[in-house]
Order: sequence, then structure tokens, then C-alpha cells
Amino acid sequence: MTEIVKDKKLCTGCAACVQVCKQDAVKMNADDEGFLFPDINEERCLDCGLCRKTCPINTALDEQQEKGVYACFSNDEDIRRNSSSGGIFSLLAQSVLSRSGVVFGAEFDESFRVRHNYIENIGRLDALRRSKYVQSDVGDTYKKAEKFLDEGRMVLFTGTPCQIAGLKALLKKKYENLLTCDLACHGVPSPKIWGMYLDFIKEKYQDEISAISFRDKSTGWNNSSMRIDFKNGRQYREKVKRETFFIGFGKCIFNRNSCFNCKFRIQNTKADITLADFWGIDKQNDKNFTDNKGVSLVITHTESGEAAMSLLTAGICIKERNLSEVLAGNPRLISSCSLPNGRKSFFNDLKSGFTFDKLGKKYMDNSSIKYKVKCLVKFILNPELIKKVRDFIKT
Repeated sequence: MTEIVKDKKLCTGCAACVQVCKQDAVKMNADDEGFLFPDINEERCLDCGLCRKTCPINTALDEQQEKGVYACFSNDEDIRRNSSSGGIFSLLAQSVLSRSGVVFGAEFDESFRVRHNYIENIGRLDALRRSKYVQSDVGDTYKKAEKFLDEGRMVLFTGTPCQIAGLKALLKKKYENLLTCDLACHGVPSPKIWGMYLDFIKEKYQDEISAISFRDKSTGWNNSSMRIDFKNGRQYREKVKRETFFIGFGKCIFNRNSCFNCKFRIQNTKADITLADFWGIDKQNDKNFTDNKGVSLVITHTESGEAAMSLLTAGICIKERNLSEVLAGNPRLISSCSLPNGRKSFFNDLKSGFTFDKLGKKYMDNSSIKYKVKCLVKFILNPELIKKVRDFIKT
């Protein structure tokens, strides 16, 4: 049996192996946890090794140094209001589209599953806006991006760090007309669990969903809410810190295995720009960033990233910051979440037939005092994370 990655736990599901295979011998199929993994059709496979050579996990990692660290947000109130943080992705996308370019990113399909797609006009931009806390299916978007690049069109490709690594691994060469943006990724939840959550919500409200915003800012950027609109006009809204799906996401209880040992944090990113929320900026005593409307963290890694940001300066409020204050509020930039003790039992219960409601009551209930005290103690007594931050700042 041909293997692409020796240890399945390292596979990110980036799908570069699928898109590079010229024999159409590799397909992405979901495992029993709901994550996509490559399966090889041995009858079609020529054992050329191209899939193994392309896999970003099997290639050497280059250390990356940040060129610039910025706090910023769009001066356009509509863009900022309709974005998860400060609206910088929208401005980068507008800049590329204005030059007849193409923008790739994650969107909801008609069933509110998350997939990668591309847009060529500003009227479709809203579909790619806002955070979507589920692993997206990239389909054949790397190959589509390559086609546009070879045609000489400007391409902006956004995704998780492993997806950007997958794209770069497939392309195998530098394109001057390519701009890539990754995210400060906490880890990717199982699409299967997301599907179960959607079914649970629809059953509870007895209606079909018309719109979803993972982090609706009408309750404030620092205290955002999960918002789901239904076709009958009803609405589900719950603060993120109390929302069942988000609690599970925060605990990493249903994240992909490879996320607990991510190879593509900012020290090894393949992206030109890293985008994130600038958590903690409101504590820096800068009045420009304390209105609770959303502030973007932008880290540039290449000259292309710096050049792209320089085109936006007239339309944004921007200030250079230092990496140490960034890491204090966003440690996932440099370190992965620890594998939670309950992950194995969570998926065992899933296999045994637990519904989402039953899983939620067992694993995603943060209301008890015992749990809150446990979290506080764990945070205070976390020398490993403190050491990682200190060591990274020294380098």
C-alpha cells in the first residue's frame, strides 16, 4: 500500500497530493471523525512518488522572520462592521479585484458547509468575509489558482497556514502575481461535528438556516456572539463564551489531530501575510484602538506582503506594534493547543451514537464552578507556554 504521510496524525488534509496527481489516483475521503484524508486507488497509482514529494509535511521547513507587525482597521465603517476584526482582508481583496485579479477564500455552500472558492468581482466579496471555524474543503482550488497565475492574473489566496503550505507545495515556484494570507489558527474543528451542530440547531428551531455569522459584532468585538438567522425570521444568538460549539472549539475537543503539533505557525509560515484579531490591543492605552469595533493584527513576512499593505495606507488606521505584545494575546501564533484529555472519549462517544445535544451536555458545559477554577489554575500554572513565548521573543 502506497503511503503519502507515514504518520496519519501529521496529515493536515491540505489536499495538495490530490491536486498534483496526474493519474487522478488520490481522493479525499472523510474518516470516522469527519476529517478529510487522502485515499489512493492502487489500480490507478503508478507509484511515481509525486504525491509524497509534494506533501508539505514531507518537505523541509524554512524559518520565517516577520518584516512588520501592525494594528490596523479599515476607515470604511461598513467594511469594518461586516468583518470579524478590522476589515483588512476585504481591503486586500478589493485591491486585487480592482486589478482584474482573483480572490480565493472560504465560503458557506447552500448547506452551510465550508468550502474554498474564488471570486472575480466585488459583488461576491461578502461570501468570503468573516471567520468560519470549520476546516474548509479546498477542492481543486490550488489548480484553479495555478491556472489564473499562469494566465498572468493577480491572485490573492487566503486560508489556514497548512492550506497555504499546500498551495505553495503544489505550485513549486515563485509567482510575482501571487499574494497569500494565512490566519492565526487555533486548530480546525471537524466538519462532521459542524454538520451535527447545524442539524441540532435546525431541529431546535424547526426551520432552515438563511445566514450564519460565527462572531457577530453587534454585541461588541470583545464580546461577540454566534448568530444564526432562519428563513422564518427567527434568530439564534448566543455570546461566544457561552455558545456550545464555541466552547468545544475553545477546548480543542474536536480539532484535527495534526493541529496539536502544527508545523506551520508563524516561524515556519509559507504566507506573505498573517491576519488575525489583535486581542489585547485595547489594553495598550491607544485611543485609536479602544472603540470595540474590531482591530486586525497584520504580520508581514515578505516584500510582497509589505508592498500589498503599503497600497492600503490611505484607507486604514494603522500603527506598528511589537511582537511581544501580540503574542501575549495570541499565543496560537507560535504554539499549538495541547491535546485535551477528553478528545479520545469524545470521539468514542460520537462513534457509539451520541447526539450533538448529548455530547454538548457532557463535554461543552462551562457553567460549573469546578470547571472555572480548573481553567484558572491551568492558565496560571502553564510554564511551558510562558517558556515558548520567552524563547520566541529572544530569537
